[in-house]
Amino acid sequence: MQITGGYLKGQKLYSPSKTLYVIRPLRTKIRKALFDILGQNLPSWNVLDLFAGIGALGIEALSRGAKFTVFVDASPLSIFIIKKNLEKFNLQSKSQIFKLKLPKGLKALSIKFPKFFNLVFITPPYEENLLLKTLKVFPENILKENAIIIGEEKTGIILPSEIKRLKKIKEKHYGETTLHIYQMF
Repeated sequence: MQITGGYLKGQKLYSPSKTLYVIRPLRTKIRKALFDILGQNLPSWNVLDLFAGIGALGIEALSRGAKFTVFVDASPLSIFIIKKNLEKFNLQSKSQIFKLKLPKGLKALSIKFPKFFNLVFITPPYEENLLLKTLKVFPENILKENAIIIGEEKTGIILPSEIKRLKKIKEKHYGETTLHIYQMF
């Protein structure tokens, strides 16, 4: 697994052995397509990477000019790998990691980061309908005006076109994966 753009393009990320299916990073092809939608440069954006896994999306955003990324995951293995990746690319000063069970742990972020994030990635495990559960309780007070939320879900799962103050602006299918792109209105 490697970074697809920005100043770290081509650099390999630490990731778990393929025999470990505890972490399911977003495939490189889909990650590249996602950043093609967003644009190649994310100047001064603050990014939130929920269910961060190995940190690929947040690190990709930093490589493309994001100012700061907050990584959140509940897995000790994920936290370990994210730290290792941030150290490898010397990104510790541009990031913070939280070990939180989601979606419940979002409350802690709403206190610490008011009106902070321009971009949010939500890439939970498919089995538990966690994307919809997370969107329903997502603390809007942490989003800047016109913030974008990109959620990953198994293809075939239907999500509403509006959830609270989030409006779906795009939906892209990539085999078994669908990206749902919402914007704060």
